[in-house]
Amino acid sequence: MRAAAERVIVSRTAPVTMGDNEPQKELYRRAWKHIDAHEFAEAETALRQLVEITDPGDSIQLWQLHGLLASVLNSLSRTAEGTDMCRRALAEARRAGDSHSAVGPARYMLANQYLLFGDPRDALAEAEPVPAGVGHIQCLLHSVAAQALWKLGRRDEARVAARQAMDTSPTAERRADMTRDLAHLLIAG
Repeated sequence: MRAAAERVIVSRTAPVTMGDNEPQKELYRRAWKHIDAHEFAEAETALRQLVEITDPGDSIQLWQLHGLLASVLNSLSRTAEGTDMCRRALAEARRAGDSHSAVGPARYMLANQYLLFGDPRDALAEAEPVPAGVGHIQCLLHSVAAQALWKLGRRDEARVAARQAMDTSPTAERRADMTRDLAHLLIAG
């Protein structure tokens, strides 16, 4: 089995590290070409083909592909399918192990999906509990929790979660983003 670093798709601009599997690399490049061109139906086709030829045991690559496919489906206004792909992404991340670094981002993706397109109670259930510490995942999960609590009319709890989002931000830039994005929760009566 290859090391995880060799299997991980780092980004759309970084080289695709799928070993020497050229068909996979080409499908991945094609998917991103379509995404960049806002050709989301074509990107969906390429991503679904890529999922089909990906080793079923490669949970990390499947986590990333399902997450990307969720975004594409959302761009096609097929948010119920996008939510299903977020669930699949989280299942794949958990299959890699609950302590794997993919679980936090996958939880955030699903919680945010519920916040934007579903029930805020589901968003809150997925966002909590937030792992201890300071970091991007912590502040993002606190942010989703704050917004879900606000939507549920739990204003005081929403303000606490908003402050936690700011306090767990790992950088000044992220803290500024959180402060801007959550200001309405803190100043509203």
